[in-house]
Amino acid sequence: MKTDDETAKPPLVLLTGFLGAGKTTTLNRVLGRQLRLRVGVIINELGRIDIDTRLIKSRAGDVMELAGGCVCHEVRVQSELWAAIDEVNRRSRPEVVVLETTGIAEPWSILSGLEDLGAGAPAVAAGVVCVVDAEAGAGQLARHEEARAQVEAADRILLTKLDLAAGDAVVALHRELARRNPAAERASFPATDEGTAALIPWLLDPRGAPRTSRADRHAHAHGQLAVVTFTDPEPLLAEPLVAVIEALGEALVRAKGFVNLAGDDRRGFLERAGARTGLATGEPWGASPRGTELVLIGDGIDADAIRRQLWACRARKGKTS
Repeated sequence: MKTDDETAKPPLVLLTGFLGAGKTTTLNRVLGRQLRLRVGVIINELGRIDIDTRLIKSRAGDVMELAGGCVCHEVRVQSELWAAIDEVNRRSRPEVVVLETTGIAEPWSILSGLEDLGAGAPAVAAGVVCVVDAEAGAGQLARHEEARAQVEAADRILLTKLDLAAGDAVVALHRELARRNPAAERASFPATDEGTAALIPWLLDPRGAPRTSRADRHAHAHGQLAVVTFTDPEPLLAEPLVAVIEALGEALVRAKGFVNLAGDDRRGFLERAGARTGLATGEPWGASPRGTELVLIGDGIDADAIRRQLWACRARKGKTS
């Protein structure tokens, strides 16, 4: 039976998944429609540019961001997480808190850290939802320990991008997910009103305390994945910019951010997720300061080389060629 102290603590649902799987898109779907519960949201950014937090468009919850490190293995950032949950609790008394992890987080470490706090924990572990890219997921599971750890920690697995994946690839992915975590429910929700309405309670539903250890695994380390941040106030040319990103090939696991496009008054958004690179335009910059802010994550990518190649994409202000 729960004590009064445990009852007062909100359930904490971890929303995890490898780089580019669609965690922020999923969170936007929930917050854009969710009205039944008070939701606290903590977004753990990798790098010191808060891209994901600014992509949360409809805030039906109290949103905070933690930038500059991964809560799964940095004691400083994990301490900031507990403080952030405390702050959200005081500010809005949420009925559930969702932590969107970085794409290379290992949920076991976060859950273990929460368990170690004992009675002083600011929340009660209530489940792990892992987002998996149906098109790129099998390759990510084969190559990255982080992706495997996320799937194995989950009690729910959300498949995204089914419309982009070949049937044989989806079958193979289901087999691999079943092999790695047969107990986890695998689900998907169409991008319709009906699908979103079904997604919300599924994701926010506390499922009870998940397992908090992997006795058969070594301590977590982020391997050779490197994080490169790039900021530049000068306008960049679209075609060579995309070429730089695509030239990084499979070494580049994830890229996203805002772009100051030469000759365009609209805010650009660059994204590399799985094998796909896209550059889209959104709302006009208006009175906001124009500037490019990118975060790139990859296997042993060279920060200095990337920066100088992106600088080579600069255009004179007002020029497109």
